[in-house]
Amino acid sequence: MTPDGIRDKFEFYRKWFRTLLMKEFLNLPTKYQDRFLVIADKFLKDCHKVCEEGKKIKEKMIKISVIEVQIPDNKEENYIVCGKSDSVHDIVRMSFPATKSHPSIGQKLTHTVFSADGEVWFSSKEELIIGRKS
Repeated sequence: MTPDGIRDKFEFYRKWFRTLLMKEFLNLPTKYQDRFLVIADKFLKDCHKVCEEGKKIKEKMIKISVIEVQIPDNKEENYIVCGKSDSVHDIVRMSFPATKSHPSIGQKLTHTVFSADGEVWFSSKEELIIGRKS
C-alpha cells in the first residue's frame, strides 16, 4: 500500500461513514439503531484486536523501481505492479485498483512491506498471514 493509496482509502471511508450516519442510521427506527450499534461495536472490538496483533508485525517503507505492469484481461480487476528494491531481495508485487492509472516502467514508487521475522517481506498483511506471495 502506498502513502497516497492510504490517504485515498481514509478519505473514502471518512465520506462513507458520514453518508452511512446521515442517510441510513439516522433514518432507522430506534429498535434497529440499537441492533446496528451492537454490530458496529463488535466490528470496532475486532478492529482493536487486529490492531494489537498487527503491532507485532514489522513494517518498512521502501522505494520500488517498476519493472513490469501486469494488466488482467478483465478491465475491472486489479492490476499488478512488479518492482525491485535494494531493501528487499525478492521481486515486490503490488496490487492496484483498475481505476488507478498505471505507472511506467522504471518509475519509482513508495510501498510498505510487512514481515514477521524481518527476513521474508510481503506486500500486504494478508499475504503475510496466509504465508504466500501474490
